Amino acid sequence: MSRSRLLLLVVLPALLALASPARAVATKGYILTTDYTSGTLSVVDLATRVVTCDVAVVSSDPVARCYRGLIYVVNRYGYDNVQVIDPARGYVTVRQFSVGNGTNPQDIAFASPSKAYVSRLGSPDLLIVDPSTGATLGAIALAAWADADGNPEAARMAVVGDLLFVALERLSNFAPAGTGLVVVVDMRADTVYDADPLTPGKQVVRLSGMNPSTSFAAVPGGGASPELHLYIGCTGRWGVLDGGIEEIVVPKQDGGEPGAIRSTGFAITETALGGDVVDVVGYGPEHSYAILADLSSNTSLVSWDPATGTRLSTLYAPGGFSLADAALDDRRELYVCNSSFAAPGLHVFRAGSDGQLAGPLSVCLPPVQIVFDQESDLAAVGERAPAERLALAAPAPNPARSAARLVLELPAPCVARVEVFDLAGRRVRLLADGALPGGTTSLTWDLADGRGQRVGAGIYFARAGVAGATVTRRLVVL
Repeated sequence: MSRSRLLLLVVLPALLALASPARAVATKGYILTTDYTSGTLSVVDLATRVVTCDVAVVSSDPVARCYRGLIYVVNRYGYDNVQVIDPARGYVTVRQFSVGNGTNPQDIAFASPSKAYVSRLGSPDLLIVDPSTGATLGAIALAAWADADGNPEAARMAVVGDLLFVALERLSNFAPAGTGLVVVVDMRADTVYDADPLTPGKQVVRLSGMNPSTSFAAVPGGGASPELHLYIGCTGRWGVLDGGIEEIVVPKQDGGEPGAIRSTGFAITETALGGDVVDVVGYGPEHSYAILADLSSNTSLVSWDPATGTRLSTLYAPGGFSLADAALDDRRELYVCNSSFAAPGLHVFRAGSDGQLAGPLSVCLPPVQIVFDQESDLAAVGERAPAERLALAAPAPNPARSAARLVLELPAPCVARVEVFDLAGRRVRLLADGALPGGTTSLTWDLADGRGQRVGAGIYFARAGVAGATVTRRLVVL
C-alpha cells in the first residue's frame, strides 16, 4: 500500500468527523456536589458522559464559574473565599483568597485575567480583585440602592460586553424588603453606568418583582433585532406566587454602546408557571427553560415561551425539593442537577425537542451546580455570528515547515476562540480566546505547543469557534 493511501485511510475518519459545521467547543462539565457538611468537584465528559467523581475538595456551600481554563469556586456562607482550581494540573487548587470575613460572597465575574468582581450579600460594596493573585483592587459602592438595612444584598452577575449586570436582592433577614434592582457597572471605568441616559440622575434597572435570586439567562432578539434579552427569576416570597421571570432589554446603538437598558416586566409570572422560580435557562425567543418549586416545595423542570408568557411542558418532575440547577452546553444539551439524597445525579435533555438523552448519571454526592469548560459571558450570546458567515481560510503554507498563517473572517465583533488540535483530538495550542473585531483577523502559529516546544511532524487541525458555530481546517506539519 502506498504511503499516500495509508495516510488517507488514517486521516479520512477524522476529516469526516470534523465535517459538521456546528462542532461543539465545550468538552467537560464541572459539577459541584455537596451533602451540606462537605463538598467536592466532579467532572463529566460531554462526549461520552463518563463521570469522574471527587477530583477536588470544595466547601459545602459553593458556586462556580469557568474562565480562561480555570475553575473559580466561590465558597459562600461561613467560608468567604474564592478557590481557584486548575484542571490542566490535575485539579489542584492553585490559589485561594479571602473576600472579607462574614461577607457571604455570591458570585464572581471577569473583566480580564487580572480583574474580576465579587458580589457579597454581607457587604454594601462590590469587591474588585485580581483573580491571578487574589489581591484587592478596590470596590464599587452600592449602598445608594440598599433597602432600609443599608445593604443591597448583591447576588448573581452577568457580563455583556464591557458592562456588568449585578442583581440586588434587597432583603431583610433573608425576606424581600422591596422590589429588586439591577445595577449596571461600566467595567472600563469601574463606575455605575447610567442605564437610562434620558432620565435625570444615574439610573439603575428597576424590576417589577422582588428577590431576583436566579442566574441571568440571555436570548438574542428575534430576526434582525439588535436587542439582547436578559432574563432573571424574581422569586419574591417563597411559597407565594408573587414573582416571575423578569425581562431586561439591552438595545445596541450604532456605536456599539447600549442605550437605555430597561425592564419590560414579567415575561411570565409565577402564577402562569405554577411555582416559585428556582432557575432560568435561555434557549430561544419562543422556547426556554426554568426550574420551579410548587406550593408544596416539589421542584420540576419546565419549558416556557418568552414570546407569549406561557408554560409549554414539564420535562422532569422527580418530587420533593430536588432540582437545584440546570445549564445548557453548546451541543444543545440541557444538564439538570437532581440534588436529592434519595436519587442524586445528572439528567440530560435535548434542548428544543425536550426529549431525555441520559440520566441519572451518578456524580457521588448530590449535585448542586454544573458549569462547562467553555462557559462564555452573555456577550457571546448577544453578538452571535451566523455559522454561514464564519470563515477560516485554509492555513498557508500547507504543508508547513516553520510557521503557518490563519485568516479568520467574522461578520461582527464577537467572542471567538481559535485552537490547534492533533490527530488524536488533543489541544496543542490556543491561538486566540476573547473579543475579536469584525472583519479579517490574521493569526500565526509558529508550530510550537503551549510550552514553546516545536510539535512533531503530522496532521493537525485548526478550529475557530464562536457561540453557535465552528469551522475546522486541516494542516500538515513537515
